[in-house]
Amino acid sequence: MDTEDAIAIVGVGCKFPGAEDADEFWNVLKNGEDHVKDIPKERFNVEAFYDSDPDVPGKTYIRKAGLVSGINEWDYRFFGIGENEAKRMDPQQRLVLECTYKALEDAGITKTSLNQSDTGVYIGVMNGEFEAITGIDPNLLTNTSVTGISRSIISAQVAYFLNLHGPAMSIDTACSSSLAAIHTAEQAIKTGEMKMAICGGVNVLLSPATSIGLSKARMASRAGKCHTFSQNADGYVRGEGCGIVILKRLGDAIRDNNKVWAIIATTCNQDGHENSPITAPAGVQQVRLLERIFEKSAVHPSSIQYIEAHGMLNFFFLSFERMDKLTDLLSNGVFSIEII
Repeated sequence: MDTEDAIAIVGVGCKFPGAEDADEFWNVLKNGEDHVKDIPKERFNVEAFYDSDPDVPGKTYIRKAGLVSGINEWDYRFFGIGENEAKRMDPQQRLVLECTYKALEDAGITKTSLNQSDTGVYIGVMNGEFEAITGIDPNLLTNTSVTGISRSIISAQVAYFLNLHGPAMSIDTACSSSLAAIHTAEQAIKTGEMKMAICGGVNVLLSPATSIGLSKARMASRAGKCHTFSQNADGYVRGEGCGIVILKRLGDAIRDNNKVWAIIATTCNQDGHENSPITAPAGVQQVRLLERIFEKSAVHPSSIQYIEAHGMLNFFFLSFERMDKLTDLLSNGVFSIEII
């Protein structure tokens, strides 16, 4: 992987529960901090929608989530946005703009140097809860609502602010959206479509509607904890935040004297109809995905130090008894498993 054509991360910017930036997020991880809290009334009235029985119409058993601070606090004038427009913007747009600027600062890349460049923007986003709550009352809609609630504008806002001439894509592949965004950007860089890409993902929790649906599907944890790969697993805990990385070819990063955080390799898969229902991951396909990425990257499984697994796996793999095939492959190496 350590060749000039490998893809390097040269900048990182983020905001997660308990962390305003990458340094604070590292401390959260290092200290093992738990920032899953009771959902405050400022988001929505949990008591009005709560019921321990998931089958009660219009109710959810979810009371906790991982939330970022100051969701409505930002310097919109810095990004050239007027006050009226700022009031009608999805907070996901705001987070992506802020974290992109943090990532560029971390990379030592200036706004001036990016002007009219072919830099691409690829942002993973699956939820539009701001649209859900503002669309309830038509009287709240204004001339800026069209762009304010559109998920396509989340990536376009970055391109507009920086005057970028490369592709700007908001990608929704559900929980894998940010990974799919990074994979798409990596392929575009390798084909020569662009020299640099701004990639990442964002999620903000504003409406009880999604929680109600997750409760009905029994996908969310009643306890507000992820009991990973445990017999006590009962689903995942919802969380929000934003993470942005700047990608370049390793050779370009070295020549441009960029800081190199890491070298990455990606691949994607689709489980087809190997399992049922559609939300259930297929163990066989996950094994094939790992085998493909190891072969493609010329990496031996025994060299892998840890794996980050999707949080839903703690529920679905146990429910559908597919863990055996995945663990057979993982047993060839020494792993510690992290859950995302």
